[in-house]
Amino acid sequence: MTESTKEIKSLSIQVVSTALPSQTSPHDPTGNDAFDRHNKPRLRRDLILSSLASSHPAAASFHVPPAPSRDLLDLYSCVHRIDMIRFLSTAWSQWKTLGETSGHYQECCHPHWTYTQQEPIPPLIPCHSPFRKCPNERPSDNVMGAMGYYCTDNMTPVVGSLERELREDAAIVCHAVRCAFREGGVAYAVTTHPGHHANGDNFGGYCYLNNAALCARLMQRRVETGRCIVGEDGEMESDYWGGQRDGDDSSSGNNEKEKCRVAIIDVDYHCGNGTASIFYSDPSVFFTSIHCDPAIEYPFNQGYADQIGAGEGKGTTLHIPLAPGATWKGAYKEALEKAMKAIAEFDVAGLVVSLGLDTYDGDSVAVNRAGFKLSGNDYYQMGLLMGKCMMGKNIPTVFVQEGGYKMDVVGMAAANVVGGFARGATGGE
Repeated sequence: MTESTKEIKSLSIQVVSTALPSQTSPHDPTGNDAFDRHNKPRLRRDLILSSLASSHPAAASFHVPPAPSRDLLDLYSCVHRIDMIRFLSTAWSQWKTLGETSGHYQECCHPHWTYTQQEPIPPLIPCHSPFRKCPNERPSDNVMGAMGYYCTDNMTPVVGSLERELREDAAIVCHAVRCAFREGGVAYAVTTHPGHHANGDNFGGYCYLNNAALCARLMQRRVETGRCIVGEDGEMESDYWGGQRDGDDSSSGNNEKEKCRVAIIDVDYHCGNGTASIFYSDPSVFFTSIHCDPAIEYPFNQGYADQIGAGEGKGTTLHIPLAPGATWKGAYKEALEKAMKAIAEFDVAGLVVSLGLDTYDGDSVAVNRAGFKLSGNDYYQMGLLMGKCMMGKNIPTVFVQEGGYKMDVVGMAAANVVGGFARGATGGE
């Protein structure tokens, strides 16, 4: 019996995604995963679901949330500017209309797109970049200009299925929080798209909206009010954030000191710079990230050890950059122990794990510049260590899917981490 398939008796794994493992359709390589040779988010989602079902048949319970309402993306207004959310909701229809009236500007078309009858409209990418530190820059009314304003790169395209997938991801995160509090144990939000590189007013790095950040805010609200924002029918409360939106410039009245404490640990190979940015001045959210040294690796400008938070949030950010080639026994285990110790000292009411799996040896995105060398049982040990640190604390925990691009192992790596966590949290080995 392998580590990942050890029977888990005491702690269940509540897996939330768009479909049950038996309902996931065969992956279509000509669909929206075809534009990037590395990033295959829909395939990754389906592989993870399949591995969880086969590795943990007794412990894993699978949930499909209610169909998301049209306005569900507004939930992200607690961590993103509402105008960026509105842009992501309407960008494809604007781009489609522009093509019908005046044609699609070639520089805004994804370079790897190929016309087919199924995909007749090219994915939208930025064709320019504004002066990001200039205070008088603003998003254009033209979809091409707005794309350059909000998006930080040309590898995070807007496609026809994006708006629906983002609404589904929001529903997944909401339901995972509900499961973590109601069902107990650990919940795993297997979203289609990662989110940890999206900050308050920009998206990029394959990320559009920050699911881990939303999860943290939903946990805080659940603890503080005893209620979930989204009901069993998938409908939101009318005043879901009480009129306060962190992602909006009007949110300066928020008092983070009154919020309960939540921690986010990001184990993706790349620093969760978007999540760090969102909570950098917030004393109620402890954020820690273990990642490759940003002096060498994306996102380059954030993730340094001396970036510890600001203002009232000073000391609530812990970046642990590691040198390329890090192994589990060499440096990673020690870094994870340091991060979990800091979380324990923060005395949290909820834990979010940004689960990136691109730390795997040979991951195609990571090895472009550096790469780590974790593999196989290392991921079980990773989950086991985190679970042991949470043992006996009865702290709701939600894993949120981030990156991972080595498709032949990504499913088993995910099953190993959550399986290890479930065993560690109940005192197993």
